[in-house]
Order: sequence, then C-alpha cells, then structure tokens
Amino acid sequence: MFKRQQNPKYSNIILQKAMKEIEKLLKDLEKEGKDLTRMKLKKYQKTHHIDCKCAKCRQASAKKDPALRGLREFGFKVFVSELDPEE
Repeated sequence: MFKRQQNPKYSNIILQKAMKEIEKLLKDLEKEGKDLTRMKLKKYQKTHHIDCKCAKCRQASAKKDPALRGLREFGFKVFVSELDPEE
C-alpha cells in the first residue's frame, strides 16, 4: 500500500497516512450503523496464486512449502463481529 523507506521521517508519514485510512474506515462503518464495540482487526497476507510460475512459486513447489510463495499483498481487514463479543 505504501512504499517503505529506511528514514524515520518517512515511517512517521506512512504511519500517519495509515492512521487516517483507519479513521476514515471506522467513520464509514459508524455511518452504516455498525456497532463498533464489536469491531475486530485482522491481519492478512495474500500470496501468489497456486498456478503462478514465478521463481519464488517454482521454488515453493519444489520444496513443497507454500510459505515460500511470493507475497502479493499484506494488510488488515476491519469488520464488526456478529457473534459473541469475547470471540
């Protein structure tokens, strides 16, 4: 989503942008009438498709380790739990 730099100034800018996006997302959920007391954040990682033939995916197939597949996307999902709040 954001390009990573080694400079601490850039990491602060990225953090501020991410926090603005999260705040916008939460405001949208609140406008939809969602109860944010049951809000959940979940990290996710999306890897290449199983039929991908890039170098990392070929290596993952050869070693039979799907964790070696190339990472395409990394982020988080925000949702409101419909079940038990302790879950």
